Amino acid sequence: MSEDRDSEEVSKHKRGRVEIRGGQPLSFVEDPEARDEPHKPSGDLQRMASQVAATIKAYREAVKNLLNGKYSDIREFAPSHLREPCNTTVVCCNNGVIVRYDKGAEGTTKLRSAAIDGTLTDLAPKFSDLVLHFPVDRASYDPGPDAGINVELLKVNFDTGASEPISTVRIVIVASPTIEAGVSIPPPPSRPPCLVSCTNELQLIMSGAVVPANPKSAGNIDRSREFVAKGAITLQVGWQALEVYPMLQPEYWNPEFAPLWAETDLLAAVARRQFAETQLAAIDPNVGARRGFKNVLEELSRLLDGPEEQAHQFLKQHPEILCPANTASWSKLRLGERITDFVFREAANDYLLVEIESPLRDLFRKDGQPREELTHAINQIIDWRIFIEDNLREVQEELGLTGISANPRSLIVIGRSSALSEDDRRKLTTLQSQIPRLRILTYDDLIDSSKAVAENLFGPLDFAGQNLEVYYLPPAPGAA
Repeated sequence: MSEDRDSEEVSKHKRGRVEIRGGQPLSFVEDPEARDEPHKPSGDLQRMASQVAATIKAYREAVKNLLNGKYSDIREFAPSHLREPCNTTVVCCNNGVIVRYDKGAEGTTKLRSAAIDGTLTDLAPKFSDLVLHFPVDRASYDPGPDAGINVELLKVNFDTGASEPISTVRIVIVASPTIEAGVSIPPPPSRPPCLVSCTNELQLIMSGAVVPANPKSAGNIDRSREFVAKGAITLQVGWQALEVYPMLQPEYWNPEFAPLWAETDLLAAVARRQFAETQLAAIDPNVGARRGFKNVLEELSRLLDGPEEQAHQFLKQHPEILCPANTASWSKLRLGERITDFVFREAANDYLLVEIESPLRDLFRKDGQPREELTHAINQIIDWRIFIEDNLREVQEELGLTGISANPRSLIVIGRSSALSEDDRRKLTTLQSQIPRLRILTYDDLIDSSKAVAENLFGPLDFAGQNLEVYYLPPAPGAA
């Protein structure tokens, strides 16, 4: 028999039963006519279940208040079962307490408690998808072939989709149902010690090397990079987290202690994560820069389905995408009757004039001729150059373009690569050759170019299809 307590009122009881299905959250079936079990738990055990449930509820509320207030800036560092809504089930048995967190929906989460005349040895496998086991004798215990969760690592060819198994491991946790002899348990208000505490996330640390996909086209300088990668796998279980406690005196479970536990747990979780990240970041100081540049390029990619002005404003905020080596930049600078989108100054007073067109524009008509938007952009460049050539001193002194030549470099960004055929690419090359120092790029070309610059400085930005944080090792001394 189980008692269902909603998220608003601990004292609200409903009779029913908990149904356990592997790989799924616990299901509570209300049954007002439910009879007590043949082996009814003692009144002390039932009172303990109610007391633990009240304390866990206070703990959950304290965590929520901290993450929405005092510690909102570290919310992302908290374990998922603490920062996300969860249904919580407290099971008190004869020699311990099981607390299970299942994914829930905001505003409708439930806290359920049950007192069961059984032991951790009997109950833990059932409530953990056969992951947790508390045998009486660990030395001779065999959990059996069906125990635990299988995790299979695959090597995937992203060109063909073919996969090849690398290794398979079975995750089973075998623990003692009692505190080891000689271990001192701090008195209340210290948090009760856990026999086992685990989440459904498996943290992975891997090492390897990034090598060019086509070594022949990568030049004769070694571009391989050794790395350490950190990632996570979500286990295919029904729960978000599990905690198992030994049976302690009731005074340990006091709702007034819960805020202290909540704050301690959150700070400890943040400290563990930051310590691990600090250790890995010491290997590769460019992690932050690589992550930031990747986010910038991904945001630009998302804007490419919108109007030109959106892209213009984004590039204004991130001029390094257009001209990574700029030392000064101007937006909407007037040159005679025309207004530039951007002007960049690089070292040694080399300048770049930039014309931005919509990413939605096609570059060529069906008959192969340049579309009006491309022709307009080229004419803009020509008009700017004519004005600079005719008014060079004025441009240098009054507009502040110190040292600009009469023939600066120029760039047009327009359209998407997916709209270009091989013939269109050859025509672009011909058009560029007709105007000295002109380059025409699609937005996809621009992103690829910026990504290449960033990767030359900071290392590869990501692994296709992988949710990993990658740390690149420095080259070995004397490496070519």
